[in-house]
Amino acid sequence: MREIRHRELLRMLPFDAQIVDALPSHEYKAAHIRRAIHIPVGHILRDAPTMLDRARPVVVYCRDSL
Repeated sequence: MREIRHRELLRMLPFDAQIVDALPSHEYKAAHIRRAIHIPVGHILRDAPTMLDRARPVVVYCRDSL
């Protein structure tokens, strides 16, 4: 895992990167990146294996990551 900047995320979008929003539900509903998949941080280990495609890049963001 590594940290990326906003510009790098924008470059990844055309290549079908999966964006995971790990914020609590109320924060996700208030604002999130378009196309982001909502998996709250406490559920990532449980839900990510069935919700994400291992063959595609994954970017996870949370409160301090934008």
